[in-house]
Amino acid sequence: MAAEDFIAARPSPFVQGFFGATLPFILPCLGVVGVEYDPADLARLKALRHERVLLTPNHPTNTEPALLFHLSCTVGQPFFYLACRETFDLFGGLWGHIIRRVGAYSVIRGTMDRASFRATRELLTQPGAKVVVFPEGEVYSQNDSLLPFHSGVLQIAFWAMEDLRRDAATAQSDLLILPVGIKYRFVNDVSPAIQASLARLEVFTGVKADSTADAYERLRRIGQAMLVSLEHEYRLTPPRDTDPHNLTPRLNAIKEAILLRVASAAGVALPKGDTLPERMRALIHVIETVTNEEHSDSAVTPYDASLRVQQRERARPLLADLRRLANWIAVYDGYVRTDPTPERMVDMLTRLERECFGREKIGGPRICRVRLGEPIRLSEWWDAYEKRKRATVAELTREVEGRVGALLHTVPPPRDLLK
Repeated sequence: MAAEDFIAARPSPFVQGFFGATLPFILPCLGVVGVEYDPADLARLKALRHERVLLTPNHPTNTEPALLFHLSCTVGQPFFYLACRETFDLFGGLWGHIIRRVGAYSVIRGTMDRASFRATRELLTQPGAKVVVFPEGEVYSQNDSLLPFHSGVLQIAFWAMEDLRRDAATAQSDLLILPVGIKYRFVNDVSPAIQASLARLEVFTGVKADSTADAYERLRRIGQAMLVSLEHEYRLTPPRDTDPHNLTPRLNAIKEAILLRVASAAGVALPKGDTLPERMRALIHVIETVTNEEHSDSAVTPYDASLRVQQRERARPLLADLRRLANWIAVYDGYVRTDPTPERMVDMLTRLERECFGREKIGGPRICRVRLGEPIRLSEWWDAYEKRKRATVAELTREVEGRVGALLHTVPPPRDLLK
């Protein structure tokens, strides 16, 4: 996509009011039957009404944008939302027309989307602005763990502070970072749904059912069987010195193999990046650009057009590999074992069902708990930033990530329903 594909927010109080009024009907359709806040958290945000605030929530599901809109309505303050560009094309572009009037604007993931970065920077300099950016940049399907935060989010915030300080009228103004932690819990006993999911997956993967095994043991056997199949698919041999009780190195090897296969098949260089999610997003952008590319140049020859069609046909199947990688991006061995809650069990089963059946069949009504942390004032980091820009951005990114992670663990754990 080109820079002209940037879609700016066009907030409409009427549209915001309409969707605010219909949220009690929309959220249950998304599986959320209640939203809980700490009154002190809401009071803190209300007190920041006139402050410039960048909100940094975690992003475990596709439901968080609606929940941040719920927060906006609850405190009576309009927010702006950074959303991936492809979201605006849903339902023939109708969804894009709607969400931009709620306050959403676009970013092309995996690229230096200068138009989007500039818009974020400009929004953050507006008096009283509230901007929502998901620093993980990816839906990762885990209820209480995080992907590494992108340092670029905090870099844009510092750029906005630079703009404020250049203007004599705003030189003493501040910009705040507000960590937000979002966590779900089931309201009903999901043990029957878990047992049914395990049975479906055992049949599909050829794992022999064992009525004496507990849910976690059955899950692990299914995961190991799928791991062996994926290693065969990507022609991988597990290292002999691999700990059989730790599947994470084998999982990581598969993720790297997917990146290499896609880049090689597409004839593009393997993207560079600090983290696997960054490299994945960059590669997704490359492949999607090829598959969606349209050429209207009248000077192109029929032969050129034929070659481009062939390139698109070669690239399209690669998206399936990248979707597999996106599904597994945050998976590591021990996620369920270290805290065997129904939510973590369903997180993992959701991934396995997507891999095996193309969609998840497990679920249930949930309550969402939203926690707001203490705001971080960029003015308190400014001196360090002026001396060591890159290092300070990285340090603040880790600080924000740590605070969001801490918020997830301040939520009382749900009752263990797996036994």
